[in-house]
Amino acid sequence: MLRSPCAQFCFASLALLCPALCSAADFPASRPEGEPPFIGLLLPLDSPDFARAAEAVRLGCQAALALADKRQALQVIRTGSQPESILLEYERAVQRGAAVVVGPLTRSGVSALATTGRVEVVTLALNVPDSDVPLPSRLYTFGLSVDTEARAVARTAFARGLREAVVVQASNALAKRLARAFADEWFSLGGRISDVREFGPRADLIDMRRGLADSQAQVIFLAAEADQARTVRPYLNNQMHVFATSQVNDGKTGKLVNSDLNGIRFVDMPWLVQPDHAAVMVYPRLEGFSTELQRFYALGIDSCRIASDLIAGQQRIALDGVTGRISYRGGSALQREPVQAVFKDGVGVSAEDPR
Repeated sequence: MLRSPCAQFCFASLALLCPALCSAADFPASRPEGEPPFIGLLLPLDSPDFARAAEAVRLGCQAALALADKRQALQVIRTGSQPESILLEYERAVQRGAAVVVGPLTRSGVSALATTGRVEVVTLALNVPDSDVPLPSRLYTFGLSVDTEARAVARTAFARGLREAVVVQASNALAKRLARAFADEWFSLGGRISDVREFGPRADLIDMRRGLADSQAQVIFLAAEADQARTVRPYLNNQMHVFATSQVNDGKTGKLVNSDLNGIRFVDMPWLVQPDHAAVMVYPRLEGFSTELQRFYALGIDSCRIASDLIAGQQRIALDGVTGRISYRGGSALQREPVQAVFKDGVGVSAEDPR
């Protein structure tokens, strides 16, 4: 636990951040006497649907703070998944003297907090709102959005000189959202999309193969989860580059199970595709965690590293994170740039030189 003189210094130093991040008005009017500043980690640990992901974030946060140069006090704040629970516990954390709040974790929770407009301290939400609700000052977003990854894929493909694309998407809402994110970025760069193909359980994949056989496009953006990608990949034009998001990497390995994924390029976090990198190896791994929970564990590491930088008075955010390269460029969102990866011999590995 931080002692009072250090606590006062750390709290005061947060106000020295650049005006784009916060100002003296960002803090509550009063702090309980003798209570040191702390990071409030607001997680839906009492929700059956989100408890496992929340627990992974908690463990990641604690791992990050345990290795930090300056140890910061942490209070884990349990909530359910209902907005009422989240808003109540958020307000209580502020009243107890949280210097920074990390959370909410769910899109609905972020939406509820943004809608109230009562964001009284610097708050790092771990998701984005459900809709285009304006974010109040002091509320910033950081997370594992696959929409952002789809945009990163578009930039990567365009930088390789590819200009004409085909979109192949699964018939679910998330896949369609990823396809839109890719298309928006692709068009903004000056790329062209000559065809959009959708597939579902009853899709005629033979017809898809015929339709793509004569395509003049150079790249396919595949908006699909891993099992869906395994199903559709044999029917895609082998002469075209195939790009995807981290959805195609479910952690399964082996030449047989992933043979159809070989050659697919995708973006993912260093925690999964660069495990031997020095910036990743410093943190302990938790055995028995699924790939999905490993992602939330990594999110917890990076989010609490960011919170520590905020309390320490960092005027810029630039981290070589376990979820990617993290930076703050103004606005309401911290940027996460994932690393490039490719399936080789049934395994998703980094396609970049070690950082």
